[in-house]
Amino acid sequence: MMVLPLRAIASQILLLLVAVAIESTVFHRYLAVSRRMSVQYALALDLLSVALGWLSFFVMVEVLGSHPWVIQVMAYVFTGRFVSRPGRDGIEPVLAVVTIILFFSGFFLKTQVLYWLQRLTIFPFESQDLDEQFQRAKTQRLVRYQIRVDQDRTVLLAHGLSHGAIFLLLVVMILGL
Repeated sequence: MMVLPLRAIASQILLLLVAVAIESTVFHRYLAVSRRMSVQYALALDLLSVALGWLSFFVMVEVLGSHPWVIQVMAYVFTGRFVSRPGRDGIEPVLAVVTIILFFSGFFLKTQVLYWLQRLTIFPFESQDLDEQFQRAKTQRLVRYQIRVDQDRTVLLAHGLSHGAIFLLLVVMILGL
């Protein structure tokens, strides 16, 4: 018998839509690309992050299967609630640390993926000015570094704003407001 966590799937879709909407707006504004290209950037980066996140989650469940923290997380994924028992095995501090680690690993993943997608010309530079700078930057390291720093700042801003909105949505969902 197979059990599907429909609540988790629906929540993931909602949160992914929110993240793509916010991140694509930031990409459009700060990377000077069209709305269509900014949505493609955000969608590709977020889908890859979500896929790798779920893959990591399943690996963690396989490795640490019967640990009390894993049981708590699995209960939350399937039912939307933590298992109610005294003490709850101190999962709150662990969740806080894991959340911070996930935020920064997601940011690092997104910056690397965007860089490599552009370098492999899967996502070409759409802005003529940025494209000219990049073509000149193949020999000018400082300009190439500045373009990378600007993109990393934009990805950090987009990632931070989307995760802030997701945090607020999760608080509303958990508290049932």
